[in-house]
Amino acid sequence: MQDPDVSFDSGGVHCAATVYRPSGATGVVGCVVMGNGITLTRKDGIPYYAQRFADAGFAVVAFDYRHWGDSGGEPRRTVSLRRQLEDWRAAVQYARGLEGVNPERVALWGMSLGGGLALMTAAADPRIAATVALVPMADGLAAVAQPAPPGVTARLTWSIIRRALTRRPVTIPVAGAPGSFAVIAAPEALPGFKRLASGNGWRNEVNAAGLLIPLARFRPVRSAARIRGPVLVQLGERDGMVPLPAIERVSARAPKGELMRYPIDHFGCFWPEHIGHLAGDQLKFLHRHLSIPKTHHTTPAQS
Repeated sequence: MQDPDVSFDSGGVHCAATVYRPSGATGVVGCVVMGNGITLTRKDGIPYYAQRFADAGFAVVAFDYRHWGDSGGEPRRTVSLRRQLEDWRAAVQYARGLEGVNPERVALWGMSLGGGLALMTAAADPRIAATVALVPMADGLAAVAQPAPPGVTARLTWSIIRRALTRRPVTIPVAGAPGSFAVIAAPEALPGFKRLASGNGWRNEVNAAGLLIPLARFRPVRSAARIRGPVLVQLGERDGMVPLPAIERVSARAPKGELMRYPIDHFGCFWPEHIGHLAGDQLKFLHRHLSIPKTHHTTPAQS
């Protein structure tokens, strides 16, 4: 069950969240703050993991970025990396203030772009107890530097110019096949988004304003050495949507980094045949570093 009325403030905008609590827990517990990938919400795949974490004795705060899902923010369907980092910090602050949560046992869980944002949040906050980066976007510069057909480059450039001239939102496709006009052009991109999120109202469009240049500057791999807590990095060996060498460098540079590999593409982490394996490894990691006792019966609850 989700409660759309649970929210926290981030930069004067409300961010919607779902809080899961373990049933039968005594005393304070650790908490996992969960944020999704680009254009995705807390309803897209995250509940599969959040419920497992609650079953294992953790509280969970799964949130929507501003401009997306049930959160506020205009114009809609806008990706601002700076603001999404603010949302992560606000979500952590909210989790630390929840009744029954130990504020020194707050961990981060992020997928794709959310994984990169989680890494950067952990690098800036030494109190973060542990971080799970699932198929993370670790180097935006490497991603946007991939060669594209001249026609695609021209259309992206024109979208940026048109936004600057008209000062109106200009949308472009989020996902497409290799060589197509889209923010992410990879074999699994469009089928993966459609399979995962179309039932929750996902549309193949994103506001192009201020996205491409900040994405090129978005380089969590350069912040990995500053992460004090343990980091579990999960890499999909068939992933065509994020640069894999950068993910490997994150685990090597993080002082307490761990790298695990899986025979999946970018969205494979959400398919039923793989969730048990990835979530099991995440739970072993979180139990090891948060020292949370296991419980057996849970229900999602309002904060």
